[in-house]
Amino acid sequence: WNKGDAVGQFYYQFLNNEKTSFGLNYGIRSLISSNEFDGSTPFGEGQSLGFRIDRKISATEGFSFGAEQLLHFDELTDTGRDIYLTLSKALWNNNQTGQFPLDIYTLGIATGRMAEGNIKFLCSNLLGGSGTEISHQRSLCWAPVFSISRVFNKRLSTFFEYNSKWFILGSSIIPFNEFPLRGTFAVQLSDHIDNYKLNKLNELKWVFRLSLGF
Repeated sequence: WNKGDAVGQFYYQFLNNEKTSFGLNYGIRSLISSNEFDGSTPFGEGQSLGFRIDRKISATEGFSFGAEQLLHFDELTDTGRDIYLTLSKALWNNNQTGQFPLDIYTLGIATGRMAEGNIKFLCSNLLGGSGTEISHQRSLCWAPVFSISRVFNKRLSTFFEYNSKWFILGSSIIPFNEFPLRGTFAVQLSDHIDNYKLNKLNELKWVFRLSLGF
C-alpha cells in the first residue's frame, strides 16, 4: 500500500529483577510480498537478532542499551544495525507519583537508521557497516537522538521524536483494559534531505504499529 512494506519485531525480556531487565529481539524486514524498485521482497526476507538491557537508576530515571538487527542471518536486511544508548527522565504531575500526566524525556546516541541524518560522527566499518542498504555498505555512524512523551493516562500518550533522519509526531493508545494491545500512529514532519524543512501535506509519510504483549 502506497509503496510501503511492514517489518516485524519480537522482543523477549527473559531476565528481570528489581532494577534490571535483559532480553533478545528477532527482526524480519519484510512481512508483505511486493514488487518495488529493487525487485520483490518476499515474506520473511531479512532476518536478524539483537538485544536490549534496561537499568533503573532511580524511581524516575533509567537507561537502555541495545542493538536491534545487530546480527544479520542473510544479506537482505536493510533495516539498520540500530545500536543505541539512551537515558530517560520521568516527571509526574506536581511531582506526585502516580498523578497523570506523566512527562518522559529521553536523550541518547544511536547508529543505523537512527544515524542517517545530517549530524553524525565516529563513522567506521564496525560490525560490517550500518546495514541500512542491501546494495551499498554504508559506514556505521553515531548520531544524537531524543524524544519527548506525555502520558495522559494508562491508555493514551503522545510523543515528539528526533531520530537523526526525521522529526516525528505521534500518539499511542491502548484500546482494551484487559488485553495487552497497543496501537501507534505517527507522521513524519520533516526529513534531513531538505535540511529538516517542514513537509508539505503531499510529502508527509505515515507510520502505523501494532504491539502485543504476552
